[in-house]
Amino acid sequence: VSGFVSTGLKPFWLKFCSSNSRLAKSSLATTMAPRTRTAASALAVGAAASACWLAGSAVSGFVSAALRSPRGTSSALTRAAVPASVAGPATGKFNLRYFDIRGVAETARILFALAGEEYEDSRYPLSFGTPGDFSTIKREEFEADRAAGKMEVAMGKVPVLGAGDFSLPQSKAIERYLANKFGMMGSTPEEAAWVDAVGEHVRDINTAYGSKGLFGMKDAEKKKEIQAKWFGEELPVMLKKLDVALPGSDGFAVGSKVSYADVLIFRLFKDTYTEAETGTGGVGEGCPKLQAITKTVGSNANMQKWMEERPKTMF
Repeated sequence: VSGFVSTGLKPFWLKFCSSNSRLAKSSLATTMAPRTRTAASALAVGAAASACWLAGSAVSGFVSAALRSPRGTSSALTRAAVPASVAGPATGKFNLRYFDIRGVAETARILFALAGEEYEDSRYPLSFGTPGDFSTIKREEFEADRAAGKMEVAMGKVPVLGAGDFSLPQSKAIERYLANKFGMMGSTPEEAAWVDAVGEHVRDINTAYGSKGLFGMKDAEKKKEIQAKWFGEELPVMLKKLDVALPGSDGFAVGSKVSYADVLIFRLFKDTYTEAETGTGGVGEGCPKLQAITKTVGSNANMQKWMEERPKTMF
């Protein structure tokens, strides 16, 4: 392939060089004195030819390098593309594949619970060579499935939602798909847009906390200092802004029924921080709308059942 590309470029570069050599010679002929035109023209032609040769070599080399398989990825590049059927109709019972933790799949699990929809909650086990040291984490079943190509649709990651041939990656795409399917994206296109917007507000808050770098931090004093500022100063301000921004009332973020936005707010209040972290047993004082939403979702019988019976995991 590299040889073909290099050969194929030669006619173009020869034409380019010839054209630019004439251009250089012509330009100098009109701007220099007669005595120096011959020597300068020769230099110009030589320079143009050298430049063209270097450019041609550079382009050929660049294309050759781009076509070369990166180290350690040849097997992935030779696999067949995922079939079009992964975007076809979902048939049969859903299967949600993720690790045996809450993580980024828990919102999808809660949506299933609220909807009363049965599904297969497939969990890859995790273990540590050294407890708490994430550099020693073990996940043999996950690695075996990834090596077998079962995560191609998700670029080698989880979660993955499937039903029949249908397969969907990316936690947020999964959440929105399920919310739509279960009627939790509002009652109108405008409400759906607002449910989405509230979701982005909550994402902003979670991202702000995640950027603190507390997960796995070994400096206990520094971690305590950062948490004190977050829970005492930063988070309360963000929550009050969110409370004011919500268009809903009577225990709903948007419209007059439980939506995906309410689930995200519930998780922010009840399933993100521990009592040890907040120091008060909760968050959201002075935020009446957020507290009402948390109560609405938390009082749902299916939600209560899930929170009580779900697997107890480290995070």
